[in-house]
Amino acid sequence: MMKIPTIPIASHRVPRLIIGGNPYSGISHRSADASKAMEDYYTTIQIMMDLRQAERNGINTVLARADKHIMRVLNEYWNAGGTIQWIAQTPKDTEYADLNEYLQIVARYKPIAIYHHGGTTDKLYAEGRLDSLRENLKYIRDLGCAVGLGTHDPHVLKYCYSEGYDVDFYVCALYNHTLHRELYLPNDRYTAFAAIQAIPTPIIAIKVLAAGRNEPREAFRLALENIKPTDAMAVGMYTQFQPDQIRQNALTVAKLLSESGLSGLEEIPLQSVG
Repeated sequence: MMKIPTIPIASHRVPRLIIGGNPYSGISHRSADASKAMEDYYTTIQIMMDLRQAERNGINTVLARADKHIMRVLNEYWNAGGTIQWIAQTPKDTEYADLNEYLQIVARYKPIAIYHHGGTTDKLYAEGRLDSLRENLKYIRDLGCAVGLGTHDPHVLKYCYSEGYDVDFYVCALYNHTLHRELYLPNDRYTAFAAIQAIPTPIIAIKVLAAGRNEPREAFRLALENIKPTDAMAVGMYTQFQPDQIRQNALTVAKLLSESGLSGLEEIPLQSVG
């Protein structure tokens, strides 16, 4: 099996292809019917089967919502012998009363990292309240997790970096979901790439496949050619109609990186990336 290179995030190593958890939570970014179909398909057993397929194919990290459903499923998966690492995304701000109290609950499940939900980050920025996040980010660090900040807007990404937010990584959408919702305008990607390239901090690119609208190989190639070698992609994978999709995606990304001469990046020492 070809190996997917890894990148450092704080003291952890994650593969440049991370499996995304939106399908498990019934988030299709397509229609209510498509989202319900995902909920029907993704029983606890099916999620666990997908995570096993990911681990078998060199994807040792899942990026998924820190809601009670996902935490319960991951707990069951780990109890059954699974070892996948979890990067936790905080839920929307409507799903908790106090973020720091909620972070305490999330930390019990030992994610390697917690990052602040991109849509909520963008909302706080629009309201001029983004600085309120600094305390929450510090709290994540105090809990012993790597600290991340998500956004759907490259302008917000650049703002956070220039203002010196204390994070180990960012999560940035390649399509500006905050501004354009489900339109997935192709030019959005190049605006995102420019911001990602300008910021030395590791970045996890999301919405690479535009919620299944893009052909995978070409979308992976474009992303890998335009994000930094120290960045990764988190991609939702939906196996109902393509049972080996996870294996195929892992193989495609490993091949693309091998062809580009970037397959040796797993040798990057942890301390070399800030």
